[in-house]
Formats: sequence, C-alpha cells, structure tokens
Amino acid sequence: MHTDAGTRIHHRGVGDGIFILKPDVTEDIVAFWNARALGCNVVGIPSEGEPDLINFLLSQPLPRHRVTMGGEEREVVYVAGADKASAEVMKAIEAAAHSDQITVELGHQEVLSSFVFEGLDTDFAKTVRVDFRPEARGIDVDLPRVPLRGSSRRSFMRGIVAAEVELREIRGQDPRFTAQIPPYRRHAALLQDQYHVHGADHIRARYDGVVFGLDATSEDLRFPFLYSQEVLGLLFDSKTAKVSQSDVCKFQTRAAERFGGPYSGTFNQNGVRAAVTLAAGKAAGISLPHLRNAVEKNRGGWPHPVMDREMTPQEYATRAVNHLFHSGLFVPTLRVHCSHCRVESYVSVEGLGPSMICEFCGQSYNLALSHSLARPEWRYRLAAHLRADQIEALLPALATTSVLQQLRQAEGSPPLVLGFQITLEGRTVEADIATYLAEREWLAVLGEVKTANRIDTKDITNLEFLRTKLSEKNVRSLLVFATLKAELSPEERQDLRELVERSTMVKTSNGQSSPSLPLVLTGPDLSHNWWDKDHPWRWEKRSQNGIFDTALISCERNLGLISYMYNKDLDGARFLFTWAD
Repeated sequence: MHTDAGTRIHHRGVGDGIFILKPDVTEDIVAFWNARALGCNVVGIPSEGEPDLINFLLSQPLPRHRVTMGGEEREVVYVAGADKASAEVMKAIEAAAHSDQITVELGHQEVLSSFVFEGLDTDFAKTVRVDFRPEARGIDVDLPRVPLRGSSRRSFMRGIVAAEVELREIRGQDPRFTAQIPPYRRHAALLQDQYHVHGADHIRARYDGVVFGLDATSEDLRFPFLYSQEVLGLLFDSKTAKVSQSDVCKFQTRAAERFGGPYSGTFNQNGVRAAVTLAAGKAAGISLPHLRNAVEKNRGGWPHPVMDREMTPQEYATRAVNHLFHSGLFVPTLRVHCSHCRVESYVSVEGLGPSMICEFCGQSYNLALSHSLARPEWRYRLAAHLRADQIEALLPALATTSVLQQLRQAEGSPPLVLGFQITLEGRTVEADIATYLAEREWLAVLGEVKTANRIDTKDITNLEFLRTKLSEKNVRSLLVFATLKAELSPEERQDLRELVERSTMVKTSNGQSSPSLPLVLTGPDLSHNWWDKDHPWRWEKRSQNGIFDTALISCERNLGLISYMYNKDLDGARFLFTWAD
C-alpha cells in the first residue's frame, strides 16, 4: 500500500494531458512513465485498441487546462502524439472531451519527455543540528514522526517511507571523510552494502541529497561518512582499480587542517606564501619583524582597498602572521649563548630552563647569564623542520583548491584527495588534486599543480587518460593545470594548446554543449582577494556553462585562445581553434 497524504507535488501543469502510446515504441512507454513519476497528470491511450478498452480509459476525469482563445476562456485537453492515433481512437477522445465540455488541442510529445519535476513538499519535514567529533564515521539524524493509524504493536512492518536527508553545512570534518555523495547508483550501493545503514531497505544518492527507504516507524537513521578516496575511486567504476594517496600528500591533507581546511583561502595570499617559503629556507628560523616584512612587501592586492579599507598594510601583515602562529605551523626558538665556549644556538621553548647544557661543549651554563652576554632574540621556524620541497608542493595545491571552492559559490565541502593515485589497466597515474563538485556543476575535477617546475606532456597525458576513463563511465570531468609562476613558459603553453586541440564535446550540467577545455590558472589567478574584479569567479561569462565557461576564459587569458568553432566534415566532427600567435 502507499499514500500521498501530507505531500504536495509542485508543477505548473506542464505535460498534463492525453498521451498516445504505440506499444511497439519503447520511447513512448518510457516517456509516459517518466511523466507519471514526475507528477504529471497523464492518461495513456493506445494508438489502436478495442473500443471498450478505449472508452474505459477515457471514462476517468480528463486532465484539463484553462486557456483564453479569441478573448474567450475555455478548458482544453492536450493530446500528445495524435498523429499516431487511429481515426477510431481520435473519435473516441473527441466524444469523451465533448461530454465534459472540453476542447481537444493537439500537443507535442516533447513536452512530456522534457518535463522537469519542480519539487515535492511534505508536511513531514524537520531541521536538525548535530554535533560530532572530526573523526566520526557518521551522524545520527532524528526523523520527523509520521502519524500512523492502528496498533503500533503489530508484528509486521507498517510500511516503507522515503526519508530524504540533505546536509546543508558541515564544519570541522576530518578531511579524509565526506558527506557529499555523487549521484550514482554505485555510490548508493557503497552506502548500503559496505556501511550497512541500520534499518535501511533501500538507498539512493540523488542530486539534492540521499534518500533512505526506512520502516515508517523509524525515529532516526545513521547517515554514514565515506572515505573521500573511496568515493572518488568509485567514479571510475572499475573492480580492478587500486586507489591510494602518496605520503607527501597525506602531509598536505593534515597541514590543510591547520589553516581551516583546504578551502580556507590562506595560501591565496601572496604575502603569506612568501613568508612561509622564506621560513622553509631558514633552518634556524626568522625574526618576527622579518616575517611581517615579508608579508607586507609581497602582499599584492591584499588587503582589499574597498572591503578592508580601514586596514593598513602593516595591520594586515600583523594579522596574517598572527594567523600563521595560531595555526601551529611555526615554532618559537630563543637564541642562547654558552658562557663557556661562546657558541650561539637557537633552542625551542621545550628545551629552555634556568640551567642549559651546551650542545657543543657539553658544559652547563646559566640562562640568565647567557642573556647578559648576548642580547636574546626570538626566531620562528617551521614546525617539525618542514623541508622546502614539502612547502613547495603544499602552497599551489591549497591555493588551487580554494579557488575551485570559490568558483562554486555553494555550501558544503566536496570530497577531496590531494595526491590521488589510481592504477587502471596496469597504468598508475597521480593527480595532485582530485575532487567532485556537486551542486550546479556535477563533475569530477582532476588537477596538476606546480610552484616553479614545468607542466610537461607526461602530466597532461596522465590526466587526459583519467578523463577518458571517466567519460567511458558517463562521468563529466574537468582538468585543471595551475602554477604559481606569473605566466606559463612557451613550452607549457604549446603543450596545453595541443591538449585543447584534442577537445571533445561535453554536455554541461544545464544541458548545453561545450568543448572539454582545461581550466588553466597562473600565479596571479591564484592570488586574488575574492572581491577583486580579476578573481576567476568574476571573469565576464559568455554563457551559462558555469565552470566550463571559466575554463574557456582561462584559455584565452593564459594560452592565447582567440576563438573556436565546431566543424563537421567527412572525417568526423571536431573543434577548430584560432590562436593569438
């Protein structure tokens, strides 16, 4: 049994009418049932049939529209696919409509097949707030109570309800986990088969949340968090694929937590990157004035002249350095002077005490005397003596992830893996950035990021290989190539142009067509305040293709793309591109 009690389907009547069905045409049957499932009031009539059957089907109230024709308001019923109906069937429809004082109008079958469901409201809704530990594997969600009639002590289930859970905002989650599930059945199966959601009879990952089929008497459900690495690996839908993460990128993931997560925007600030890079090259650390000066001198467009107009460059530098200190990235060290051998060294706070042991001569000396012999000085070094190559890999990755999040303008943190390694068909490939952007874009993103090294053909072909594998599984994807350099080298530009030349047609999330261009970002693109007119999100768009339109503009700005056209010839369809030189 089922009921629509407490539910209201929202649609404008588009698609309501009589639908002529040819039993041997599969598309007719599919379109009819899709329209029914989406809430259309549709009456299915076979194109030919026994008169008694046709009259029985037409005996129900016919779906009608109130329209104005010639200044007169009347009720009409639309018949889609009337050209398929026999004369006898159309005559029966006319008679049934006449008896209800309805006018018959011919409609287009495409109206039904292209109908978009406009939503469903229910009285059984509830907003919840749940606190959880960062490493939690899921949360318990309280469900609204459904009023059920009859004894609650019956031994059999009272029925199944569909509980749709949409998580609007999640803060402080361990970056290894994600609550955003791509809308593919294999991901729903992962929820159901491997995580064993208690009491769930059926699970579906949808564009607007996850739907759980539950016992109508259920009071709560367990919403599991999945491993981001597992979620992204499943996009390739290969039983033989092996997914892992490099050790360097495990460090990057944990380091991102120190700065508020990979989308905080900390490393989009030129001055902050300059200060961290400077410290990475100084094993003994650098002084506080030196750190602040590095931020101020290299601040670029920070602070924003309008949004932060009350803040001076000096105040901005102080705030930025304080944020770095608060993150725990820096460790304070104090200069001490051995009174015996006169050797100076820098000692962290944990090693300070009234009496000190000299690392060089092994003698004990008084800390107060040390300060009398040489003026004390505090310096700040990177925690755990992080190497310059670790910092070099970290900065462009976190600058790029922040820009990607800012381009979305959507709540929630998508699944993200830094240093995503996957082995497919005997080939191991690593993407510096791998994520899945849900709402509005609905696509996988694979990125290669550099600080100063070159983006080479191997980097490009590896990501292109992954894009092809995703396309074979009907997963839309975007390739990103980012560098902190002010501009690409001629060799990089040529290699990326050749990638552009190999572009194929892709359907964007709004149904439009676009070439599969890469998103190409340089140092200036990664260094803007979100309010700057030159921020990639504020580039003047030419269409409604979302991030693919941003990718087009990035190719114009950084690769010299002038225009493109789609050409069909005897050799097949392909894009033709025009370059500035």
